[in-house]
Amino acid sequence: MRANDDSQGATVACFDLLVPGVGELVGGSLREERLELLEAAIERHGLDKADYAWYLDLRRYGGAPHGGFGLGFERLISWMSGIESVRECVAMPRWAGRMLL
Repeated sequence: MRANDDSQGATVACFDLLVPGVGELVGGSLREERLELLEAAIERHGLDKADYAWYLDLRRYGGAPHGGFGLGFERLISWMSGIESVRECVAMPRWAGRMLL
């Protein structure tokens, strides 16, 4: 996420759409496009810079500032239909022992 310029990076440019009775329905954020901050974060978290070379190259050679979001589809269906349990809205039901190999 893109760190805000204030608060020494304590906050980020993001949003959540909270719906009563459901919780977070949509969450999104801007992506960090500043190369020097990305490199500092990789070092701060003790990650191998080589593993992220492709991502750093996207920023180094012209990646555009952008953002993204995720919609909780099952939560949306739960909210729209009035079904209280999100588990009842999952398109592909899952339960213990059901995995087929």
